[in-house]
Amino acid sequence: MFRTIRNHILGCGVLVVAASGAAHAADLNRSYEADASSSSAKSIVTFSGADWAKDASYFYSGAILALNRDISRDGFRLRGFAGVPLYEYRGDDWTKFDGDGVQADVMIGYSWIRPFVTFSAYIGVDYQDYDITPHDPHSKVTGSETGFKVSADLTSAYDSPFYFNFIGSYSTAFDSYWTRGRIGYNSGRFVIGPEAIAMGNDGFRAHRFGGFASIRMELTSGVHSEISAHVGHQWVDEDKGGGNYQGGEGTYGGVGFSLVF
Repeated sequence: MFRTIRNHILGCGVLVVAASGAAHAADLNRSYEADASSSSAKSIVTFSGADWAKDASYFYSGAILALNRDISRDGFRLRGFAGVPLYEYRGDDWTKFDGDGVQADVMIGYSWIRPFVTFSAYIGVDYQDYDITPHDPHSKVTGSETGFKVSADLTSAYDSPFYFNFIGSYSTAFDSYWTRGRIGYNSGRFVIGPEAIAMGNDGFRAHRFGGFASIRMELTSGVHSEISAHVGHQWVDEDKGGGNYQGGEGTYGGVGFSLVF
């Protein structure tokens, strides 16, 4: 059972950043699998974290509920996510603009659990709202939009020493997209490896390359957690002004925390 729980947290990644955060994202200790027969079924995954880049920060939180009350089995999932970006930038005349926003989505999906891989897909509604001070007439991403959102993720099996996770999402709100790929070594308790990210909206396009690490632990009986961190370099390919809540070119980093119960 806990092999599958681990895969579900990894898929969040946090979407994460999910966010899509989120990701979506986390792992659980291999030793938990031995307790599966005697432990009650787990049905809820919660995740939260923060991400930083040049002139920007992003805070998020979310949860996934297994509608069949057992996240280790195939079934429908209900997911909710909320994020708050804080950012600043300068216009062509060097006017400084401060931006803040709210992002939220509610999605329903289905997870297929197989011996070597877990695949999940979601559809739902996405809401985004951005406020820029002072008003920037050239910004392509300001005000609010509600759109249709889709996301999917593919994650390697719990006990595979070769770890991989591929996740992506797209929303019609401001034509937003976020994709991430990770591969790495899974020791059972630790996972470490490189990551690559591509993201954008009507106002910017950027990509990242860096590394991540995570550690899994049991907090109390029946409650399992993961702490993760990532760091790397961000390149901004196109910035049309006012839409880049993920920050400018330079170092990025972040932390995440998740629970399963």
